[in-house]
Amino acid sequence: MSDPELPNNKEAERAFLGSVLLAPEIFNDFSSFIKPEDFYLLRHRHIWEVMCNLIEEGMHIDYLTLIDGLNSKGWFEEVGEDAYLIQMIQDTPTALHAESYARIIKDKSNKRRVAELSMKVVQNAYSEKPFLDLHEDVGNLVTGYSILPGNSERLVYSAEQLCSSEVGELTWILKDWIMAGGINLIAGMPAAGKSFLALDLAIGIASTGFAWNDQPVPLGKVTYHFLDGSFRGMRSRVLKLCNARGIRPPANLTFDFSPLSLREPHEVLALKQRISSQGVSVVIFDVMAKFAPGADENSVAEMSPLMNSMREIANQLGTTFILIHHLNKGISNDFSYRVRGSTDILGSVDTAIIVNYENSSAANSMRLIQPQKMREAEPPKPLRFQLVSEDQKITLKFSDTENTQILKEIGQQERIFQDLVDYLQSNPNQEFMKQDLIQTLNLPDGARTVGRAFAQLLRDPRIQIGKRGSYKSYLYINDRPDQPIP
Repeated sequence: MSDPELPNNKEAERAFLGSVLLAPEIFNDFSSFIKPEDFYLLRHRHIWEVMCNLIEEGMHIDYLTLIDGLNSKGWFEEVGEDAYLIQMIQDTPTALHAESYARIIKDKSNKRRVAELSMKVVQNAYSEKPFLDLHEDVGNLVTGYSILPGNSERLVYSAEQLCSSEVGELTWILKDWIMAGGINLIAGMPAAGKSFLALDLAIGIASTGFAWNDQPVPLGKVTYHFLDGSFRGMRSRVLKLCNARGIRPPANLTFDFSPLSLREPHEVLALKQRISSQGVSVVIFDVMAKFAPGADENSVAEMSPLMNSMREIANQLGTTFILIHHLNKGISNDFSYRVRGSTDILGSVDTAIIVNYENSSAANSMRLIQPQKMREAEPPKPLRFQLVSEDQKITLKFSDTENTQILKEIGQQERIFQDLVDYLQSNPNQEFMKQDLIQTLNLPDGARTVGRAFAQLLRDPRIQIGKRGSYKSYLYINDRPDQPIP
């Protein structure tokens, strides 16, 4: 009786290799844990090894480069020539199931190693060699299993271990603003300058070592994931910011315009592998919602796993995440109520920064950077900055602000007035009392800017002012034509 064949799945091996030929961009998702020796058939080992060599040499994987690589190794005939490669592609209609095939390949590979190790154990038992000789083989087998997709490393400590561990001092990417190895949020209304702040920081980390008014930042590699605009628009911003610094666009700053879902475990795993293999220290998502397609931002159940995935990577690799996010419309001074989506978003981050216009929303007007949350540090003083564009250059000009009352009053009247008009207009021919509007729009009752905004309503011809007892009422007349406000 012949010995049984060792565990294998030749069809899964063929389908996996066919998937990579159909969609070469998925290669990096698997290259760190699928090795040539994981394939049972020698021809498949040869094909995967050549694919790995092509990527290492900076070449693309396709049918022609694969044939050339096999020929250069003298393996083309052994593989079965082009007939086998063509058949392999034809037998793989889609690359969508590549991860499933990879799991099967790794599982069979581990089972073969278990079988081989078991035979070694039996042989060792009848030999004079100490059992410790097998320790390394057992360790390698466990390690090989742990790097499969979905088998995350767990960070578990006893209280004694936790308190006696060396954690070092709290470190910053940008002192008092962006925590190193943490999750940081930059939120603001559209066009408030969020992306420019992130880009200035990214360029500083990747090249000069300075950002945000020449504050020191650690040098490192940055990956900027961008789905909130065009390739052309980002190119223009980067060129103008670099021109203003008098530097060339840095090679250590990489822009990724590819769709990515942080809700999908296999895509998070691939992200983690890229961060690790490329030595990336800072990852920026602009804007966060684009990287959670289909998710309900207001649902803790849907947003919590996404935030947990980033926390796991940050804890294991020390990666710093910067999330660009939007605010809800409104004029409340408590911006925690205006960070869009679930409270778990703000609750999960280590730092949160709010970017807003100081007065008008003109392109060159002054912006305010306010600390909203600092988990492990005292909040810094607010900053003011202005975007100055001239001669193919964009400069961020910063200044401190000691007068925090500016944050509450400057420019608030116009925004409160516009919010009042928008709300009344959305509920035409309905009468509202002043206190009802204050409570509905969460306005700071008694603030001078609120009183001035209501006084401005008195002069707006679109608003009908009534009276209930000693109190005024406000009603938007839907069929009254707009007239200039006197």
